[in-house]
Amino acid sequence: DEHGTWNDAVDYLFKLADILFEIQNDEQKTRTDNIVAQVKQHIRRNIQNGLSVYSLGEFIHLNPIYLSRLFKQSTGTNLSDFIIDERIKEAKKLLENNEMKIHEIAQAVGCTSSNYFSRMFKKSTGITPQEYRSKMISPDEYV
Repeated sequence: DEHGTWNDAVDYLFKLADILFEIQNDEQKTRTDNIVAQVKQHIRRNIQNGLSVYSLGEFIHLNPIYLSRLFKQSTGTNLSDFIIDERIKEAKKLLENNEMKIHEIAQAVGCTSSNYFSRMFKKSTGITPQEYRSKMISPDEYV
């Protein structure tokens, strides 16, 4: 009785459905944003540990493959690439401000192999950790 015709009632129900779907999408985006923020925070706080997509899935209680896909859709970056980028950022800080040995820095950023760390660092930055350290100590030599 609230609607004059069946067409008015159908239009009302379609509008109501659109609103409900929009609310559901907003809630899903909020949940995804919260999950991504938790994962990023966990990675940054635990960079020295052996982080992997699987350990992050266990931490956040999601299937690792689903978590990886969700992270990529939300950020545009692969989860494993994000972990590597965070390791490189931390390694750069340690190389700039510390006299730690390269293998100690590798361990401090969660790499058990200094060879792997050096390859990962060079692939990401184009130079080895030692070259980066030298560049930071004597920047004039690399101009």
